[in-house]
Amino acid sequence: MNSLKQWVTNSSEAINIRLVKAGPGNGDDEDEQDIIEFNPVYTYPMFGEQEQIFGYKDLVINLEFASGSLASCFSMGYKDKKPTADKIYATMKDFLPSDIIDNHDMFIQTAQRDYKEFRPMGTKVAEYTTNHEGAENSVFEFYKATFDTPRFLEYHKRLQCFAIFFIEGASLIEDTDEKWQIRLLFERVSENGQDTYNFVGYCNMYPYYYYPDQIRMRISQFLILPPYQQQGHGSRMYQSLYNDFCSRKEIREMTVEDPNDDFSDLRDKNDMKHLTAKGVFKDLQAPIKNDRIEQVAKEYKLTKRQVARCFELALLKNLDKRNKAQYKAFRLQVKGRLYKHNAEALATLDKEDRIEKLHETFLGVEEDYHRILALL
Repeated sequence: MNSLKQWVTNSSEAINIRLVKAGPGNGDDEDEQDIIEFNPVYTYPMFGEQEQIFGYKDLVINLEFASGSLASCFSMGYKDKKPTADKIYATMKDFLPSDIIDNHDMFIQTAQRDYKEFRPMGTKVAEYTTNHEGAENSVFEFYKATFDTPRFLEYHKRLQCFAIFFIEGASLIEDTDEKWQIRLLFERVSENGQDTYNFVGYCNMYPYYYYPDQIRMRISQFLILPPYQQQGHGSRMYQSLYNDFCSRKEIREMTVEDPNDDFSDLRDKNDMKHLTAKGVFKDLQAPIKNDRIEQVAKEYKLTKRQVARCFELALLKNLDKRNKAQYKAFRLQVKGRLYKHNAEALATLDKEDRIEKLHETFLGVEEDYHRILALL
């Protein structure tokens, strides 16, 4: 058994993603290049649920990307290989850029050229600066695009593998559907009179019909690359999208497709800050009637469920648990929403089990709300 283990490699650990900033004077020597290296979080769409590659010893797979243009290069190395080893490139091919390069020298030449020449595609809609260490010479810029935007279709074929690597459950989207809308985030670095651009992240959205004459905008994929995470860029992206949606009369509501925990936290934090600044929670007391929730949801283009959660968070923030009547009102507010949301599943239980399950769920929600409030 041990002799077989040495031929099995975890695919997420074997793959090294490298963002290469190959500026003037940065030659072929890797010590002279500015390289940021990290591993993917998910590789099961390529290598299966176990995320294993069989047949290699000391396997290393390098996926290099020019930091701005995302021109890419595939290479791999290993100490030994079995004749029956998995065919790695064939397995990954459908998820990688169609114009990926397999010659490292050619890639470096391309990266050096793109360092000077690459410019974002689409229409610039906003910019901001940050005081994060290392970004002193940087301006971060948002661009909007569709698949009809010049150069973007090719660029999307390069960036979509990041969704597979870093968004759980992500799949490649249909790039022939012109309804998709995309927001891109780039870092513009100005040094010695030269502007260069680095890809930071993106979000794609799809408009759905909302009766009778509006649309519901659904966020599908939302990603900030790992080197730029925990620096506030995700909140900036969310705020940029939200401000855009609020300014467009045809958009009735912003929704999110299967948000993961990290995005749910980002969404809660930003919605809470926005609604608090607008005075929505002033003099708030439970019970909060449904028509109040509907009115706020419509005014601020959020879903009723999201607004209800924000109201519950605001109630808990100001709650004195020693006040039994106040805590009971909060508890009934949350349980009422949970019951409606889970009515079908709860209906299969007898009354005693239903009450117990609902209370367990409430306690879990309350605990999570405390965690979210701590983030605020």
